[in-house]
Amino acid sequence: MRLRHRADVRTLLWTLVLFPAVPAIGFINPKLAPWLFPFVLYLAYIAGVLTHYHNHLGVFVSKRVNKWYGAWLSLFYGYPIFVWIPTHNQNHHRYTNGPEDATRTTRYSERDSLWNLLSYPFRSAVWQAEGIKAYIAQAKANRPERYREMRMQYAVVIGGHVGMLSLSLWLHGPALGLVTYMLMAGIPAGFASWSMMFTNYVQHVGCDFTSPDDHSRNFVSPWQNWLVFDAGFHTVHHEMPGVHWSEYRKLHAARADKIDPVLNQNSIFGFCFKRYVLGEERLLPLRAT
Repeated sequence: MRLRHRADVRTLLWTLVLFPAVPAIGFINPKLAPWLFPFVLYLAYIAGVLTHYHNHLGVFVSKRVNKWYGAWLSLFYGYPIFVWIPTHNQNHHRYTNGPEDATRTTRYSERDSLWNLLSYPFRSAVWQAEGIKAYIAQAKANRPERYREMRMQYAVVIGGHVGMLSLSLWLHGPALGLVTYMLMAGIPAGFASWSMMFTNYVQHVGCDFTSPDDHSRNFVSPWQNWLVFDAGFHTVHHEMPGVHWSEYRKLHAARADKIDPVLNQNSIFGFCFKRYVLGEERLLPLRAT
């Protein structure tokens, strides 16, 4: 079980310890579930971040271990993580929010608004369905080993959530058991993929997809990036998707001066508040206006 990068020791602390342990506390003591809910939502977001990374660069050297690890991540992501390959790796990274990107931020409307931001994840999920369906069909016809891995991920997600719901109902009865499951597993599972598409929107809306430097928006707060495994450095990720996340901070610093300053925001929360609540944040790069 050798890691590709030493920095993923922290990755495994989150995925193998925090991911199961925090919800387990809520399942054991449902009175704590509402208090734990914000932390579980954070872990769901990290499940999305780490499944994203794992699909670009496997955490382990062993392909077999990576398959089992992918199934484990799927349980907390709430959906089989292979779906990132046709929708993200093969689509989004190829077209980078351009006209051929199936999940481009302008597909529904050229107008940027709070409504478009909040509803984009639901629309994006519909737009992704065709690519996922084609990818599954291709794997079934031509790549039986890959197809078995995909089926394993589906089985882990469905079986795992049915098991958690059943256990919660058995321990705490119908009403409390259902609420506990929803707070500790059900809602977070849905939030994980929604939050990834939400983040994709703010990382690209209004950016210049034709520019080598201004195609993405970055969120550069040091402490927030520590919490999200440096996922805020999005420009360098698009330029070098096979590079390990632990290199992003250094790579971003080396090219930050080439990026339009409006695309290097401090915080995703601050940007969204200024842009969609106060209406103060300028969206487009200077070079695109």
